[in-house]
Amino acid sequence: MPDEEYEVNRAKKTRRMGAAAGVVAALLAGVLAFGGAGAASAQEPVLISEEEVTTQEEPSCEVIDLGALDSAPGSSLEASGRWSTEDCDSRFRLDSDAHTYRFEIAATGRIRVDLNSSEGDSYLYLLDEDGNRITENDDGGVGALDARIERELQAGVYLIEATTTPGRVRGAADFTVAVTQVATCAPQALGELTPDQDIEVTGFWTPESCQSIFLTGHPSNYFVFTLPEGARVRVDLTSEIGDTVLIVAPIVALRSVVPGQVAHNDDAGGTRNSRIEQYLPADVYGIEATTYRTRDLQGPRIDFTLTLTIVEEEASQRSPLLKIEEIDIPTEVVAGDPLTINYRIGNAGGDEFPDQESHAILYAIGPRVFDRIGPVLSNLWPAGASYHTNEATASATSTTTEQVAPHSVTFDRTGPTWVFTAVIARDGNEDELGFHGLWHDLMVLSNPTYGPVLVEVDGQVYSVSAELDEDVEGEDEEGTVVTTVSSVDDPEAEIDAETQEKAQYAAGVRTQLLEGIFHRPAIANLPESESPAEVAVDSPSSSAVRNVAAAQYAAVVQASGLPETLAAGEAISPVAVEDLVLELADGASATYAHLADSWHALLERIDSGEALTFEEASAVQAQLAYVEHVAAPIASAGEIVASARAAELGWDDPEVQAMLSTQPICDTGESPLSEPLALAGIEGVEALEQLDAEMRAALFAYVVAIDNVLCAVENVDAANSRFLERLGLDQSEQLLELIEPEALPEPEEEPEPDPTIALRVMARLGEDSRIEHGVELSSGFQILPERRYLPADTQVGMWYFTLDLDLDDTPIGQIRARRLADGRVEMGFRDFRGDSYVPDIAYLPADLAEGVWYRSSLIEVSRPPKPDMEDESAHEDG
Repeated sequence: MPDEEYEVNRAKKTRRMGAAAGVVAALLAGVLAFGGAGAASAQEPVLISEEEVTTQEEPSCEVIDLGALDSAPGSSLEASGRWSTEDCDSRFRLDSDAHTYRFEIAATGRIRVDLNSSEGDSYLYLLDEDGNRITENDDGGVGALDARIERELQAGVYLIEATTTPGRVRGAADFTVAVTQVATCAPQALGELTPDQDIEVTGFWTPESCQSIFLTGHPSNYFVFTLPEGARVRVDLTSEIGDTVLIVAPIVALRSVVPGQVAHNDDAGGTRNSRIEQYLPADVYGIEATTYRTRDLQGPRIDFTLTLTIVEEEASQRSPLLKIEEIDIPTEVVAGDPLTINYRIGNAGGDEFPDQESHAILYAIGPRVFDRIGPVLSNLWPAGASYHTNEATASATSTTTEQVAPHSVTFDRTGPTWVFTAVIARDGNEDELGFHGLWHDLMVLSNPTYGPVLVEVDGQVYSVSAELDEDVEGEDEEGTVVTTVSSVDDPEAEIDAETQEKAQYAAGVRTQLLEGIFHRPAIANLPESESPAEVAVDSPSSSAVRNVAAAQYAAVVQASGLPETLAAGEAISPVAVEDLVLELADGASATYAHLADSWHALLERIDSGEALTFEEASAVQAQLAYVEHVAAPIASAGEIVASARAAELGWDDPEVQAMLSTQPICDTGESPLSEPLALAGIEGVEALEQLDAEMRAALFAYVVAIDNVLCAVENVDAANSRFLERLGLDQSEQLLELIEPEALPEPEEEPEPDPTIALRVMARLGEDSRIEHGVELSSGFQILPERRYLPADTQVGMWYFTLDLDLDDTPIGQIRARRLADGRVEMGFRDFRGDSYVPDIAYLPADLAEGVWYRSSLIEVSRPPKPDMEDESAHEDG
């Protein structure tokens, strides 16, 4: 089974087995019968159904007496009948024929009841003498649709209801019913378990095997062993194709049963194998080796191996032991919202992992959701190491690491649900070293709850609240949130649909956006300038946010002097681009300061009891879209540039590189500013686009700043749509129009260009006054030819050439350079055919900064054919 499927099934089964264990421990007494032990009460609860189902009225149909069953193994009582579709109604199944039989057993024993039919789908109920249900079965018999119940019963009178699964819709059918005395399942004695003597035994399950006492309908084998002295015992139940379950309980002299079980386990042995490891006092113990699958889902024969070992406690304590130590999850989440699961995980064992290939898999699972992290390798887990994913889960000794991150899952269905957060540790052989997890129950809501809050629409004040509906009728409606809008002046007044939508929207902005706005992740650490700059965003749509950002960008670039450098054909200095990024960040800080002041003012008004108007709500959503998708990414890039300038190693500083590596870089394609600037009505788009290409080549932090804004703005509309969807307003035409972006023109198809190579000529001044040359491809890959230095005493006006530059072992051309009379150096390129290229930016300034790479503008040069293409061409010519 693949890891993910295993983890999914394991979590589901662990939850169900945990629930089952609670039922068993609390309700069963004296249920593990080995070799003549007392039988289970006929009234004992059954794990299939923890709650008693209310029966229909007692039918007046005849009860057929089968008589008394002889206590000798193999004795049987039999009868045959027919469901005619006109017989008595079933006590338990709607519109189903049923026949009821009575039988008696004189002594406690193991009884098997079979209901077989070659024409119908049998369903069997076992009742006590008063008609109370004991247990039931559908397909546990020998035939595909036959039913069987097998269990220990005390002496007394019992009833059988023989009915069908599909009711009368399948028509009439014949059946047979048989009650058989079967031999009591005697346990196999395994002897003594000592530190010097392990125990290993093999066995198998078939549909005819003894039935589990703890898990009704599951085939089982029983074993007994003696523990002369108290010790830590490991019990392993393994099977290559089966799904094992272990249950251990103490017994005395193989006859009298001590109530309850010591331990049970489903999958702790890795994959589907089971393991129990704990301290046991000296005693005689019984083991039930059973399976997760019911008898009707087993194969004809499933082999297993049972192994018992005394564990050396000191060695066990020195072993690594990963545990989920703390968990931080909300108790409520809105359907469709990502649920962040924070936690702390640590090695509580006394040693590190046994080998370098050891690892841990961290995962979170719930109904129809799954998230996995790992493998996290062994070097992260020395003894005592502990890692947290947020401050709420931190301890005095825990720390953070990128390899241990919060989980995120999204529930789409409303109602109560659960999440299981777990860790599985394995060694280099993929053998399991340990497993641990924590459960968390939560409620998935259809919409957020809030209120009541005051909002204003068209001059009227309304009270809006959203509350969980406690009076739902079915499971599908659990988690439903009902929103109520009422007039403050006249609570009984009827409110039209459009006004209700506006009131709900304003209440949603107030509670979901404005309240807590300064704690939002993108805003919490934004710097505020001491000189606020006013900014106006017309709507929360991507087009409105894009237009504001484009205008601000164009203004800063025009004031930087870089367009003049470009027009003069000079290379762009990386330092000048750093200045530009810092200027953009200062502008973002100034506009944020202005908006933050307005939000503080709104919050003060609301705190004093005033209502938030619909127009103010729309403005807040628009402003927030601008801050989170434009100002925040720009400010982050500015922080990186400032850090690089302050660091002794500059851009090579490890902390600066770490800041760059955490930035979410996305692919914006070629000429990414062309469309945004044109749609915003900015003049001189072509020149700005060309300058953008040069600044990208000069400084990676500039790429981070611009691309993160472009990609963030692309996500604005999806965020707006999700906001309305969370409020249940995604069908409102007036609100959809509010967030609708401008329609973009259809792009024109362009012919496929001839194959080229995009590159820049680059050069830098060395300590010996020579100028070193190379090329940089558009991908960032750099090529330095063997002869690449322009001497300091070269003749003015004379072109000098490097040796060939090779790409994939194919020459693509040469760099050419010459000194000019004014002290500048002109750069160019000659391709493999001998054609010369003059970049738009081709000149190095006379006052070159030493050691800094300068780059020409991007040029497209002819791509040479591959060697095999040349060979084919020569062959055709010949």
